[in-house]
Amino acid sequence: MKKHKPVVAHLHSSFFAKPETFIYHYISNLRRLHPICLAWKLANLDQFPFPREDLYCLKFNRYTPKWFYYGIIKKYLDRDLLIERIIKERNAKLIHAHFGQSGVYALKIKKALGVPLITTFYGYDLSRQSTIKKFIKEYKFLFQEGELFIVEGPSMKSKLVSLGCPREKIQIQRIAISLDRIQFRVRKPKKPNEKVILIFAGRFVEKKGLVYALKAIEQVRKKHKNFEFRILGDGPLKPVLEEFIKNNNMESYVKMLGFLTYENYLSEMQTADIFVHPSVTASDGDSEGGAPTTILEAQAMGMPVVSSYHADIPNIVVPDKSALLSEEKDMETLSQNIIYLLENQKVWEQMGHIGRKFVESHHDIKKAVGALEDKYDSLLKNHKIQA
Repeated sequence: MKKHKPVVAHLHSSFFAKPETFIYHYISNLRRLHPICLAWKLANLDQFPFPREDLYCLKFNRYTPKWFYYGIIKKYLDRDLLIERIIKERNAKLIHAHFGQSGVYALKIKKALGVPLITTFYGYDLSRQSTIKKFIKEYKFLFQEGELFIVEGPSMKSKLVSLGCPREKIQIQRIAISLDRIQFRVRKPKKPNEKVILIFAGRFVEKKGLVYALKAIEQVRKKHKNFEFRILGDGPLKPVLEEFIKNNNMESYVKMLGFLTYENYLSEMQTADIFVHPSVTASDGDSEGGAPTTILEAQAMGMPVVSSYHADIPNIVVPDKSALLSEEKDMETLSQNIIYLLENQKVWEQMGHIGRKFVESHHDIKKAVGALEDKYDSLLKNHKIQA
């Protein structure tokens, strides 16, 4: 008889948001446990395929089978009981909440069902001042009652401890990417008539540091002309960025390509030579928390990286070997690092090999998912012993 895998219920506001490929990679690659996903919104399923029978939208489309079945429950009971009903029906053995707010929401459900709760913090949920002010009281209860808290690196762990989470309840789980989808390419020096392609990818928000990247690029342009800076992404700061580019006459060498599908993003990244992503702490305290997944993907492709000593970025690169880092908002050093790579193109190949090897060793989803499942197994085992 075939043995059924234990079920883990993942709870989040939305599955799967385009900037959150790191969540999708983990959930979709679980082997020893069977994942189901519960969210208030389902999106981008064409780009992030997942078994439909394991997806539960807590806002149902009218007149669908799930709308008729669960809609009755939702109408006469509260939403917490609806989620409890789904988790009971699927016999989920634990809940994994993504982002601190989801952990707060899941706490009541965890208590009602008597199952262990894991909460992963990702960045703004433990750094943005407004978020901390809003949820700090609920976080205290979550830290007390939740069994396990996961963060991406030591910087995030320190922040979570400072908010009151017991250190012994926190474990590090590195960001992981699917290397099967990312081809390595040696970056060779350009011919005299070829442009160097620098690239940025991310949301247009303050913490991504794109304004500072543009300011640094403007300084670089005074010394070097034969390059192009391509920008992938979108977001609320787009008008500000467009105005800066226009006011400083940068349109000829700065190209904004918009938000691409994941496959098109990977293709565009492969055309580039140097990845630029100088993250900063935003004025409202928001930070990467851990580090941008795009830096891992750039290294996996063989690109040298120019970034910053921000959050856990130094933990996901090999400083001075796969990446050149500067202090946050230090545009002089940032521009110098870019100039160095423009003038010393023979180092690209070695930096690329070091970056790829580092990612293969520490951030390959095939290896990392086992570490996450070990955490699940340990939690389930301890829960059974206590029960």
